[in-house]
Amino acid sequence: MRLTKHEDGYIYGVFCSESKDPNNPELSAAIAQAGIVRTKDLKTWERLPNLRTKSAQQRNVVLHPEFVNGKYAFYTRPQDSFIDTGSGGGIGFGLCDDITSAYIEEEIITSKRKYHTITEVKNGAGAVPIKTDKGWIHIAHGVRNTAAGLRYVIYVFATALDDPTKVIAEPSGFFITPHELEIIGDVGNVAFTNGAIARENGEVYIYYASADTRLHVATTTIEKLVDYTFNTPEDPLRSVDCVKQRCELIKKNLEYLHQ
Repeated sequence: MRLTKHEDGYIYGVFCSESKDPNNPELSAAIAQAGIVRTKDLKTWERLPNLRTKSAQQRNVVLHPEFVNGKYAFYTRPQDSFIDTGSGGGIGFGLCDDITSAYIEEEIITSKRKYHTITEVKNGAGAVPIKTDKGWIHIAHGVRNTAAGLRYVIYVFATALDDPTKVIAEPSGFFITPHELEIIGDVGNVAFTNGAIARENGEVYIYYASADTRLHVATTTIEKLVDYTFNTPEDPLRSVDCVKQRCELIKKNLEYLHQ
């Protein structure tokens, strides 16, 4: 469950609510939707109706912590089926007027899936976006198929403060990846996050699971997170350009060391 402290005074929990697919005889066939609960004291919870969209299924949904144009804003992950994102996919964004009967008319894709990158198979929102002076920082997950199966990593991108649909920074590569023993577990080769805490003193705690088996916490600061997000170059999406980019970075670093 992803918890969002919203400016309307409630703390909302958004989670994957699964039910048996009545139109498919396979026992494992299910329909994934976004369930919503809310509380003000973390003791008494109110179950709200599931989020409704025009997509067949929904996973990895996160509620934005502020109103956008006076409406509730959700980061979504539209899917064609229980497992597959289909031909579209990516991290969507949509608005609804009433969260007690949440319906999104239109989903705009923000962080897109890209060929031969960490988001090639699918990607989805993770932690509630962190508000900084330079933009909203999103900590998400990306999936790529490998010879060893699906590989889940955590990556970062940023959207504009005045327009959460507008991506303004996309560092190349992963932010957190399964490492050593983190690779092994119930579902191997997976790093996945559902939440992060940004404290007033600038500390950031990123909670993530490895191989669907263990819970970890990674620590950083807002300053470092902003520096990484906005100063890491984007993926040029071609091998020869990636090599050129890295050579230039190495040259720049060596020049800095010899100053």
